[in-house]
Amino acid sequence: MDAESDERFLRDCFFDTGDLGALLDCDDPKRIVVGRVGAGKSALLGRLLASQSNAIEIRAEALSLSYVANSDIIQFFESAGVKLDLFYQLLWRHVFVVELLCKRYRISRDDPWSFLEQFRDLFSRDPAKKRAVEYLRQWNDQFWQDTETRVKEFTSKLERKLSAAIDVKAHGVTLNASGGRSLTDEVKAEVMHKAQSVVNENQVRELGEIITLLADEIFTDPKNRFYLVIDRLDESWVDDRIRYKLIRALIETVRAFQRIRAVKTVIAIREDLLQSVFEETRDAGFQEEKFSGLILRLRWSKAQLKQLIDLRVDKLIREQYTQKKVTFDDVFRGDVRGESALEYLLTRTLLRPRDVIAFVNECIELCEGKEYVPPSTVQDAERKYSTGRLRSLRDEWSSHYASLAACTELLRGRQSHFRYSEITEEQLQECIQEHWSEIPETDPVGRIAREYLNNEKTANACVIQVLKVLYTVSIIGIKPEATASVSWSHLDDRGISEGHYKKSSSINVHPMLWRALDIVPPARLDKRKRSGTSKRN
Repeated sequence: MDAESDERFLRDCFFDTGDLGALLDCDDPKRIVVGRVGAGKSALLGRLLASQSNAIEIRAEALSLSYVANSDIIQFFESAGVKLDLFYQLLWRHVFVVELLCKRYRISRDDPWSFLEQFRDLFSRDPAKKRAVEYLRQWNDQFWQDTETRVKEFTSKLERKLSAAIDVKAHGVTLNASGGRSLTDEVKAEVMHKAQSVVNENQVRELGEIITLLADEIFTDPKNRFYLVIDRLDESWVDDRIRYKLIRALIETVRAFQRIRAVKTVIAIREDLLQSVFEETRDAGFQEEKFSGLILRLRWSKAQLKQLIDLRVDKLIREQYTQKKVTFDDVFRGDVRGESALEYLLTRTLLRPRDVIAFVNECIELCEGKEYVPPSTVQDAERKYSTGRLRSLRDEWSSHYASLAACTELLRGRQSHFRYSEITEEQLQECIQEHWSEIPETDPVGRIAREYLNNEKTANACVIQVLKVLYTVSIIGIKPEATASVSWSHLDDRGISEGHYKKSSSINVHPMLWRALDIVPPARLDKRKRSGTSKRN
């Protein structure tokens, strides 16, 4: 279900929605691939790497950026309020420049500088380009070392310059995070002034000149394209204290590298992580829309998911049973509760490849050795699938909402759609007491729940916060009023404002999670009404 483990199927069953062409086109500005977990980001970047001989994969976890995050000197100046954003951008630029030059000129350990000979005349005419090359020469044998070594060396140089910029003994400070926080306002102002000068000095000009050199003299052939590819930014490759700043610096660097027309830097990032980066690093003058042109959002239609599943089913069946072409409809026969099997499955996904692959896998596992998958098996497989998808959502959003598992319990046993007003204060209190005791106060719902229990917030404010979380992760959709349509966060980029959470609003639980949360589907609800029975939630 993940691209890293999908070697058998991904190579033969990759389905191109048109996004690959956009990434391969160096004139197309889209280069930041954004999508939720399971939307196909890694598969798309993996295909790009496999199809292009000049594609370079840069693994964030292999860059030794933890060395930057754990540096006492870096932490000291961060705590003192020095803006190191520019340094982080320079770090990424340096990595990119070196990787590109190593790939372009096949730089060897024995003679790393021979490639410069062909630019001798250019340097004599253009002092700026000569300075760019002199910057590279500073690295001597470090230039062709592995990226991890270069990152450490680059950071060490800044550490030495920063340390030399202040008189540690005179100020009586220790170069670590607590030392930075303990500075007096007067000393802090002096430290910030001197350190900022170090960060802003000539490296800015030199690295800018290197990009000009790459754009004007080296990567000039539009037919000989190079790609830098970075994935898995959502993994634990560096401490969260600095991760958002490094990712923001990476995005700024990707933007700067647009100048080099025959080079394209492509990164993949989860939707929620991108928003967190922008929120945590927002500063004066920040304009989120200036990045919008760079973003390629992954969206799948039902027709595209059908073609994807047809490819995979065909490969599975052909490998084991027949050489005849086989489609999803050949294997999944008959309607399920009045819907075609395909529509039934897709309705129970967030329109992501991983969801539909997971559901089909569960069905096939129960039918091993049988000729086809009957409707009853689809329903039997749904319980395990639904439980797995709920667990997956909790894992996906755990770093943002530690309370998510508790929030979902407020839905358990309810109807598939119900009025906001049906959530009573008694049900809220019962849910809080039973499920929210371990939630940290850093969680937005945990914090407001405690304020509610201390009579500092109303029950309504608490319920709104719970619903906002459930909406954000697509467990529920909101229908603000009778004339409006249901809004789902994975389909609606506009989102829902707090004012739309009204007593008259309709809450719709996503069908993907009905079985996991014991939700009463519409058909069963109608049947119970006819029989005069009811279910208390």
